[in-house]
Amino acid sequence: MLAGCSHSGSEKTLTVAVNAGVEGSALKAAAREWGELRSTRIEVVELPYANLFEKEALDLQSRTGAYDVIMLDDPWFPKLVADGGLAPLPREPDADFLASCLAVCRHPPGSRNFYALPYVGNSQLFFYRKDLFEKYKLGAPDRWDKVLAAAKTIGAAEKIFGYVMRAAPGNPAVADFMPLLWAFGGDIFDARGQPNVSSPEAIEALRFMVELGKSAPPGYAGFNADEVSAHLLQGTAAMSINWPAWIAAMDDPSKSKVTGKIEFAPMPSARASGVAELGAWLVAVPAASPHREAAFDFIYWATEAGQMTQAALRGNPPTRRSVFQSPELVKKFRAFPAQLAALEAARPRPRTAQWNEIENAFGVSLSQANSGAASPELALRQANREIAAILDRNK
Repeated sequence: MLAGCSHSGSEKTLTVAVNAGVEGSALKAAAREWGELRSTRIEVVELPYANLFEKEALDLQSRTGAYDVIMLDDPWFPKLVADGGLAPLPREPDADFLASCLAVCRHPPGSRNFYALPYVGNSQLFFYRKDLFEKYKLGAPDRWDKVLAAAKTIGAAEKIFGYVMRAAPGNPAVADFMPLLWAFGGDIFDARGQPNVSSPEAIEALRFMVELGKSAPPGYAGFNADEVSAHLLQGTAAMSINWPAWIAAMDDPSKSKVTGKIEFAPMPSARASGVAELGAWLVAVPAASPHREAAFDFIYWATEAGQMTQAALRGNPPTRRSVFQSPELVKKFRAFPAQLAALEAARPRPRTAQWNEIENAFGVSLSQANSGAASPELALRQANREIAAILDRNK
């Protein structure tokens, strides 16, 4: 897709790869504006989530220089930065960026070497029907046992589903399981870096997820974000984990039957404090880009506070504290305080170049447990073996 008017072949061109969705729409708009300011022809390559990763990984591995700027989900970063695939930033990001978002732009982790800038401040939130919690005098869903009890109470009394979740194989099931795994004291790897998803804590978390699934709609083991959000928007479910991109729809009368009734809260706790999964979108410059100087100029410009404010108005949660705390934006976006709190404490997925492969295998096992095709114990033992095999193949 070409953005902007026709240009002569001698003019500069910048090729930007973006995710097909609200996050990518904001970056496309920014690229068009920057192109006009810099008299640069902008070519936008817009791809669905899975295809975007595949295309970017292939370009960086082959060093073809097809893209000058890429948009990437933060768990892709360790894979894409490996073997010099991304160009290091010419200057360090400023302190207005949230620490949790900057952390996933460093290579190696914890160093002061940055290879990306955080563009979209995604972290999970807990969505729940505040009106129904008040109606039945239920306390805030700050613990997972309260969530389960509330799901049963509201579901039975209102004849709706008390809870709805994503449990389709791969990324959807893993995204909804991670906050449970962490809250129950488990993790993907142990302190030695070995797979640990068959631990007692992990088994307890998956048993709880399956129990919670009894309050979910039939077929939830095949659900992704669209199905989850549809149930919330139609008022047929009372609670879910969800992403900020869906907040605006909840208060849009043209899309929602529950306007003003959904509240947004941090992740519930269990044995450990609740923590959301980080899902930040980053922007970076491939090392093989033939227009590095212009590409860096664009990503620094697009992540300035003023441009990030415009991106927020287009639906993207920011990664800068000053934008989150803007009085005008807080007045417009009622969930901003909850989003900022969740994002500050959010936890990234494991920083390994094999994460996509691990997530796919792990997500299949989780989905099988939720569909009843395998017990939680059997599913997690299988997942642990498969994750170990993935690590062994990549030594």
